[in-house]
Amino acid sequence: MPNPTISIVTTVYDAKDYIPRTVRSILAQSFTDFELLLVEDGSPNGCGELCDELAKTDPRIRVFHKENGGPASALNVGLDNARGDYIGFVDSDDLVDPDLYETLLNAIRENDVRIASCNADAVDEQEKPVPGAGVNINIAGRHMAMELLLDTFKTGGFYGLLCWNKLFDIRLFRDKGVHFDETMFFGDDASELHRVYDGAYVYCVPRVLYHYRRRGGQMTEVLFPPRRLDDLKMYWNWLGWFAAQPDKTEYKGYYEWAVAWYWKVFYLFWCQASEAGAMAKLKPEFLKHKKHLDSILPDILRCPHVPGAEKARAVLFCAAPGLTYTLAHARGKLHGSKTD
Repeated sequence: MPNPTISIVTTVYDAKDYIPRTVRSILAQSFTDFELLLVEDGSPNGCGELCDELAKTDPRIRVFHKENGGPASALNVGLDNARGDYIGFVDSDDLVDPDLYETLLNAIRENDVRIASCNADAVDEQEKPVPGAGVNINIAGRHMAMELLLDTFKTGGFYGLLCWNKLFDIRLFRDKGVHFDETMFFGDDASELHRVYDGAYVYCVPRVLYHYRRRGGQMTEVLFPPRRLDDLKMYWNWLGWFAAQPDKTEYKGYYEWAVAWYWKVFYLFWCQASEAGAMAKLKPEFLKHKKHLDSILPDILRCPHVPGAEKARAVLFCAAPGLTYTLAHARGKLHGSKTD
């Protein structure tokens, strides 16, 4: 049997109530030359058996069972076993439109790019729309793929941080030796995207073709899950990568935006963890990351994208983070608003 054009990877853990619906939406694709890799990550509630049953319904489904090792390790199993020229990722509780992969593949072939992406919206556990939770970007058409990360630094958007709203030329992973970081549980699928994007172009399709599910109790729904600090690791790695690319003129200015974003996210996370009552537990981990923040304080002070008042706050925060938060919290209460 010849290799398929597209490999679709779905990692499965604690998704027994959702995976049949997800698989049906994938199998309904108008573009049919694909394989679906279900990577069952040692789920304790019968997901493995269900995946085996689903594989009996369609020869394009391949199932891989492994001991629980986290989402990144499961993604890597799928990546290593994919046989397609292109690779896409679908979360085990999400839904996709029937023309998702036909549209993205056509965008790649017709626009001389190696990545295509689309917009997404959110649905709840009953598949009802969740207002205000869409994933989109203000740019459409053909762009340098790294502009997707620049959009995150500028706007805080998540479009560029996701794998599941994209189709990739698999060589962007394999030729560069890219695997997902298995030490991360939060942002695991985004941690190495800067290496995937480097030197590539993307075509952004301005249509909603992917529907991600928001479930109560998920890591993304907890007020401040401890593993969210993985995001700081990811953003620091990106910042360091841009700092090490002085000869790549196409990325001129990216480092300054990465500095501004790292400061903004660090301070935001500190405030959110404090508001959630989680700081006592998380402070040792925060302080490990704070060494990074302290090291780039001169760059924050020189950064054109950090307002003057924020530069003053950064100086105070690096010297006395607890005091900075206390003052901001008191100011927020005084003005009847959240900490800012």
